[in-house]
Amino acid sequence: MIKRNSVSMIGIISVLLMVSLSVSSASAMTTMNSMQHMTKLCFGKPSKNSDWSNCDVRYMDLTNLDLSGINFSGANLQGMRLYNTNFAGANLTGANLQYANLNFANLSGAVLQGANLKHIDFYHANLSYADMQGVSFQGSRFPTVNFQGANLVGSDFSNTDTELCNFQNATLQHATFYQTQMTGDDFSGADLRNVHLVNSNFGGGASLAGANLKGANVAGLNTASADLSCYGSSICQ
Repeated sequence: MIKRNSVSMIGIISVLLMVSLSVSSASAMTTMNSMQHMTKLCFGKPSKNSDWSNCDVRYMDLTNLDLSGINFSGANLQGMRLYNTNFAGANLTGANLQYANLNFANLSGAVLQGANLKHIDFYHANLSYADMQGVSFQGSRFPTVNFQGANLVGSDFSNTDTELCNFQNATLQHATFYQTQMTGDDFSGADLRNVHLVNSNFGGGASLAGANLKGANVAGLNTASADLSCYGSSICQ
């Protein structure tokens, strides 16, 4: 009787060990697949309209290249020099561009939803008609950048410098410009409904001509010498 019970117990323990190993193996495979999906090492040189999604290319030199239409969704481009690179129409959804140099880069019509755009140099970059809905530009610098017609709904420009930028006809509903230096910015025809402009500097020839500021929070906004021919707000004239 004792022997039978012992054999039964050994059998049960063996089954449990097999199940445990099977679950652990499946879990490990899931983790590996998840990691591979997030980033992968890619070799060669990217080109226009190619698929480099989820690639880790932090150490590549992509300056002055034509990468228009490329798929860099989920890619790791952190800290890269992308000076004068053409990303027109590119898919950069969820890409990590933190600390990258995008001076003079062309990102017109690019999709950057969910991308990490913090601490980036955007001097003279072209972001016209790009889709950057909900992104944070914390720590980034972009005087003279072209944001014309861009989708910037819910984006965050707090504590940044956007001097002399072109936001003509851009969509900026619920965007945040808290303590932002906006001297000379052109928001002509822009959709600024429910935007937060608290304690920002909008003087020095900035323009709100034809802009819609309905529901905008303009507490502490400096508008000295600005064109206030907007509508929807008490500051409009």
